[in-house]
Amino acid sequence: MLCPNGTMPPGKGSRFVGVAEEYLRHKAAKLEERMRSLEDALAILQGNTSTQPHPLLTTIWSNEEADSDTPPAMAEFNTHDGLIDALGSLHLDGDPQSGTARFFGPSGGSESLLLAEKRVIPDIPAPSTETQETEADYLSHLISNLDQAFPLTPSGLPKEQIQEIIESYLPEIQRAVSLCETFLKSLSWLPQIVSRQQTIDHLIPLTYRPGLERPRCGPHDLALLFSVLALGALVDPTLPPYNAEARHYHRVARAALCLQSVFSERSVVTIKALHLMSMYYGMSGIESNAELCYSLLNLACQAALQIGFHKDPSRWGIKGREAYERRSYFWTLFSQSLWQSLATGRPPAIIPAVADCQVPNDLDEATYRSRDIPISFGNWSSHFTKECLAPIIEATQAVKPPDYQTILELDRKIRQFPVPELQNSTPFDRAAMEMHAFSQSRYKELTLMFLHRGFFAQAMGDFPSDPLRSPVGRSFMVAYQCASVLITVTINQFELQPVLCSRVWRVWTIAFSAAVIVGTVAIRRPGIPLDPDPFEHLEKACTLFHDAAQTCSRAKTALPILLRLRQKAVHARMDPLQIRHASHNPKPSESEDEPDELDVFGGRTQLVTKSTKQVPWPPRHPIQLSSSTASQNNPPDQRNNYQLHLMNIPDVQDYALGEGAVGLSELALLREISGPLYSRSPCAPSFYGPQHGQQGDLMLQDRWSSFLNDASLPQGYLSHLGPQAR
Repeated sequence: MLCPNGTMPPGKGSRFVGVAEEYLRHKAAKLEERMRSLEDALAILQGNTSTQPHPLLTTIWSNEEADSDTPPAMAEFNTHDGLIDALGSLHLDGDPQSGTARFFGPSGGSESLLLAEKRVIPDIPAPSTETQETEADYLSHLISNLDQAFPLTPSGLPKEQIQEIIESYLPEIQRAVSLCETFLKSLSWLPQIVSRQQTIDHLIPLTYRPGLERPRCGPHDLALLFSVLALGALVDPTLPPYNAEARHYHRVARAALCLQSVFSERSVVTIKALHLMSMYYGMSGIESNAELCYSLLNLACQAALQIGFHKDPSRWGIKGREAYERRSYFWTLFSQSLWQSLATGRPPAIIPAVADCQVPNDLDEATYRSRDIPISFGNWSSHFTKECLAPIIEATQAVKPPDYQTILELDRKIRQFPVPELQNSTPFDRAAMEMHAFSQSRYKELTLMFLHRGFFAQAMGDFPSDPLRSPVGRSFMVAYQCASVLITVTINQFELQPVLCSRVWRVWTIAFSAAVIVGTVAIRRPGIPLDPDPFEHLEKACTLFHDAAQTCSRAKTALPILLRLRQKAVHARMDPLQIRHASHNPKPSESEDEPDELDVFGGRTQLVTKSTKQVPWPPRHPIQLSSSTASQNNPPDQRNNYQLHLMNIPDVQDYALGEGAVGLSELALLREISGPLYSRSPCAPSFYGPQHGQQGDLMLQDRWSSFLNDASLPQGYLSHLGPQAR
C-alpha cells in the first residue's frame, strides 16, 4: 500500500491506491510471463547446440535477491553430481527373511509400478487363458511329472521311453514347418536366436526323418524345436492370443529340457532353448510369469558363461559358419541381458567387462545369412550394444551412481552413432518389414529415454513449474521428446500390425514407460510450451492401451495406471493451484496404498510391503469352453488328439466394480468431458478446447461440478478418486 488508509488526500495527483496496486500487479505478471517465455526459448535453443546450460540460466534468483542489489546465488549443482536417493524399490511380502521379495533398481520403475498395481477394469474381457495353470492335465503322467519338475532333472528316469512319448506329441511335419516359418517371419525384427538353417534345414529333418545316416536328436534338440513351435503358435495370426496349442508345445518343451540336466549336460542348444522359453513366458499373457522370463534369461546367460561362450571361438580353433553362429548368438544373448538389466534395474547376468567375443563382420553376414530373413539390424545392433548399451549398463549399475557429465557424454555417443537405412526393396514378408522399420525407428529414442529417465524425474520434482530451469533440465526435454516419439510410432505400428504388436509384450512395456513420462508432465502442467501437447499425447496413449487391452494382458495391466494419471491431469486442469501445491507436498491427498508415479518411475528409494488393505475380489466362477472354441485353439492336424482334455478350463470373470477398480463408466465420463477420447482422428476435439478465459473453460468446470454434486450417484462411487472428488 502507498499510505496507511488506502487513499491519498484530495487534490492534484490524487488517486485510489487499489487501482494503482492492481495495475502494477497486472504489469508485473505480464513482465514475469514474458521473462519466463524468453528463458524457456533460450533454454530450448541452448539445448539444441550444447550439453551445458546457458550462463544466463545457471543462476537462481530469490525474491529477496530480486529486490536488492546483491548478486544472485549460483545454482548449487555440478555436472559431476549424480542422482539423489535413487536406489529403486524393494517389494517385501511378509517376513523379511522368509517372505517373497523383489527388487527393481532405479531404471526399473515401470516394472515396479506394474507390480504394485491392484486395480482391474471389469468391462475389458480377460484373455481366455489367464488361468492356464488350472486346466485339466491331459499329458502322460511321465511328461507331466517332468513338466512340474522344471528345470530340475529327477533321477531314475526311463529316458528312452519318455523321449518316445515326447516325440509322439509332435505335430504333423507340414504344421511344424508352417509354425517355424511363422516364427521366423513374425519375429525376424527381434534379435535372432535360431536361424532358418538350424530349424528347417537341421532340426526338422533330424526329428521327423531319422535314418542310419542321421543320428537321433537329443532331448534338448527336441526342447528347442518345441519352443520354436510354441512361439510360432503364439504369434500365429490365425490363432487366438495365448492359445492352447502354444501352451501344449511349451509344456512338452519343458519336459524335454528336464530329460537332460541343464546344469551338468548343457550345450549351445540348451542355452537357446532356455532363451526361447524366457521369451515365451514374457509373451504368455500372465503377468506373474514376468519373473520366470527374467530368471530363465539369466539362467541361459549363466550357462553361456559356463561353456565359455563369452570368449571368441577363434581362441578354440573354431572357424567358418560355426564361429559365425556362435559370435552372432552371443551378441544377441548379451544384448538381451543388457536390455533386461535396463528394464528391471538389476545387474546383468553377463558383465560387459568379461565379454571378449568379436562382432561378426559384414562379409560373414553376407555369406552365412543369404537365405535368412533380414535380422533386425544385423551386426549393427551388436556394434550398438558394444559401443553404447554396454557403457550405459556399466555406468548405471555401478555402486556409485553416474554423475550428470557422464550421462551427457553417453547421450552424445548415442546420438552420434549412425543408424543404417532400411532397404525397402527386400522381397520379404510385409509384416516383418513393417516391424523391422518400427524397431529401427525407436532404437535410439528408447536408449535415450532409459538414460535420462532418472534425471527427468529429478527435474520434475525439483522444479515442477519449470523443469527447464533445473540444472538437469536437458534430461527433461530429452526424456519427454523421446517418450512422445515412442508413443507416436507405437500408435502407428499398432494400426498397421495390431495382432502381432499385441502379442509382443516388450512393445507395451516400452510404450508404458513413455506414457508415464508424458502423463507426469500432463499432471504437473509446467508453465512452458511443449510440442506435442502432453495431455493430448496422454489421451492418445490411453486410447492405444484401451484398444490393445482387449487382447494384450500387459496393456490391460498398465491401463488403470494410465487412467489414474489422466484423472490427475484432469484435476490439474480444474485446479492448477492445488496441483502445484501438491507437487511440493504430494502425499496428503493421496491414499497410502497409492504410489506416487513420479517417485516410483524415477527410481526413488522405497520399501514396499504388502498392504493389509486388500482390494476386494468377487468370487470366480469357472466357465465351460465349447467344443468349437477348443477346436479353434487347437488345429486338427496334430498327431495326438489332446483337444478333448481342454474343455473344462476355468476363466477369469469380469469383476464387479468395487473399491480399487477402474470402470469404463468412468471412461465414458471423461470421454464426455474431453470429447471423443477413443478416436484416432487427427481432428478429434482436444481436452484443452478454448483458451483460458473463454466460455469453454467455464462450461467445462460447470459440467464437472455438476457431475460431482449429483445426488443420484451411489455412495462411495468416487471414493477411489481421492478427497478432491468428494
